[in-house]
Amino acid sequence: MPHAERVISLVAGLALVGLPGCVNDKPADQPTSLSGQDGVQPNQEPPQETPPPAPQAPPRQSTRQLSLSGPQAGSPGSSAPIVAAQPSSPQGASPPAPAGAPSPLPDIPVDPGLLRQIGSASLAVLSPGGVAGDPIEGGIKAASARYAPNMQPEGQMAKDSMQENAHKEMLVTLTGGKCYTIIGFSPAGQIRNLDLHLLSPPFYNVQAGQDDTVDGTPAIGKGANPICPLTPFLLQYKLDIHAQKGSGPFGVQVFSRIK
Repeated sequence: MPHAERVISLVAGLALVGLPGCVNDKPADQPTSLSGQDGVQPNQEPPQETPPPAPQAPPRQSTRQLSLSGPQAGSPGSSAPIVAAQPSSPQGASPPAPAGAPSPLPDIPVDPGLLRQIGSASLAVLSPGGVAGDPIEGGIKAASARYAPNMQPEGQMAKDSMQENAHKEMLVTLTGGKCYTIIGFSPAGQIRNLDLHLLSPPFYNVQAGQDDTVDGTPAIGKGANPICPLTPFLLQYKLDIHAQKGSGPFGVQVFSRIK
């Protein structure tokens, strides 16, 4: 066979058999992927993976505490009532005593001028009392029925006399477990304005009680408000007796009862 015919026969055989890589070997009924990835349709972008959410920092808690919920108190549309803050009591101050409670011993500074006058006062003369027909003792007894009910006299009565604007002093011993009322008296037409000031130990520069009524029958801790010390031991107070207006004799008596 001539050489040219042999070449033609070889080419024709190769065309019938098929060369590897020249013809698609996949079955006809299987679609061909254009992108080279299975499950992706033509002209369709491949699905993108969603990145995981970034970790968030925990919410910052406010250190400011809110006392009201909803709209801010005092703002338009707020129905919450506005409560005014109560003023705080000064350190060491005691709340006011309820009505009818025993009178505490207040811490009232004494006027420096009054302290100088008290410092120069002499002690009032103490008397055992019991003199029949004595107007001073009669006046104090009558006042005790009004100002010191259910109380008994304690200690001796101070009986003396003073000129106008003069001072006398009397030492009074008070203790816890008892309540006290102190009553003074000057007969009519004598000391028309007799005042009493009870001074606290140890320096006697603050008042534990006073009566500045304009009359001749002063009383400290009278009626339903007697003086009831809280200390369990004896304390010696100083009682200043002042003839604010008028002059003449006077008397002062301490009354007490068990709490």
